[in-house]
Amino acid sequence: MEDPYAKLRHLTRAHLGIIWEMVKAGAKLEGEEAVMGKVLKQHPEYFDVWENAATAPTHEEVLRDGVNPFLHVTIHQTVENQIADRTPPQAAETLETLMQAGYTRHEAIHAIGNLIASEIFGIMKEDRPFDEASYIEELNELAQKEKRPQKRRRSRRKKRQ
Repeated sequence: MEDPYAKLRHLTRAHLGIIWEMVKAGAKLEGEEAVMGKVLKQHPEYFDVWENAATAPTHEEVLRDGVNPFLHVTIHQTVENQIADRTPPQAAETLETLMQAGYTRHEAIHAIGNLIASEIFGIMKEDRPFDEASYIEELNELAQKEKRPQKRRRSRRKKRQ
């Protein structure tokens, strides 16, 4: 049985590989490629994946510690775009709230990205359109939860140091 997504996976990975090569060469990137270039650099744990992106096998999923690096950076880029475009504005507001609660910017982006990943899962599982109202509600809930005193959050950060 032929994988209908193999060609798309190959093109996507090859494009990321090209962006990575341009980043390493110090080329000036613009638009979506500039955003993705910054995102790729923020994930050193995947540098070897970016190095081999164009030649990664398309018939198998690439996983690192249970995470698909290509999907991970795509979701990260999506959050960055939402924040930059303020679409929805609650994404940028949630980012600020999370950072004020002690998250690093990168951690906050990932927390918001988890909401997007959950929404994508729902779209695929339930064969439904994107539910922007539900996504905005989840952003607001995340922000409200982090506005409360977070003794647990701070103690977790100390353990990492």
